[in-house]
Amino acid sequence: MNIALMSKGNTCTVLGLMSGTSLDGLDMALVRFERKSSRHVWQFSVLDSKTIPYPSSFVNELKEAISWSEEAIDGLDESLGIYIGERVNEFLEASETKPDLIASHGHTIRHQPELGITLQIGSGKAINRTTGIPVINNFRVADVAAGGQGAPLVPIGDRDLFSEFDMALNLGGIANISFNREKERYAYDVCPFNMALNELAESMGKPFDNGGEVASKGQVLPEPLQQLNNISFLKKEAPKSLGLEDYLQYWKPILKLSNESVQDKMRTYVEHAAAHIAESINSN
Repeated sequence: MNIALMSKGNTCTVLGLMSGTSLDGLDMALVRFERKSSRHVWQFSVLDSKTIPYPSSFVNELKEAISWSEEAIDGLDESLGIYIGERVNEFLEASETKPDLIASHGHTIRHQPELGITLQIGSGKAINRTTGIPVINNFRVADVAAGGQGAPLVPIGDRDLFSEFDMALNLGGIANISFNREKERYAYDVCPFNMALNELAESMGKPFDNGGEVASKGQVLPEPLQQLNNISFLKKEAPKSLGLEDYLQYWKPILKLSNESVQDKMRTYVEHAAAHIAESINSN
């Protein structure tokens, strides 16, 4: 974004694209940014936004791609990029403002920062080719290669765009938190969130638990709750981050093995997530 700001002063209009691990669809937000006197003081206004649910074929492919070959993932990368570009064109047809650039996170297929591995698909080249708009993407790879956890931009955005708040909590596919400590910004993943809750809701034929209606009817299951709370990631010191691999290996088996009702599983998972989110907030 700094390149665009250098050429246009202190304002820039960006179309942000996000495909989260909760798999609820493609999130688009057209935002105008304006930098004030301090380099860390920004104002922003959301001009338009929309979430487009993925076709069921894409949802299934994005779920399964973690086990695909490199060649198959390359094909999905290209087709997802074209799909995103086409949706962007449709979205911008109704907008009076065109973005200076597109910032696309892509969809995370693999994330193992301790091994130097992270992969987000949704080809930036295909998005650019389809829309004709400059695209920046592939935000995580350089950070992981440098020993980071692969999400360097969100804490900076929280700091610069929401500076009036002491802390920022995101409840997406994964719950994560960022906060200031001694004039430095810290951030880390807490635990899977909608990644688990949406999958439980889907087993009942629902895309998600609207308003917590299903979970509110359940009871906490003590043994599965203890097993969830004993997962080793929760005891690791930050910085730390999670990927789909972690959910599949550690969290999902506990939920899957329980023979209790979906309502009880969901209520138990809400208790688990809330406790660890509260612990993160209180300790920082």
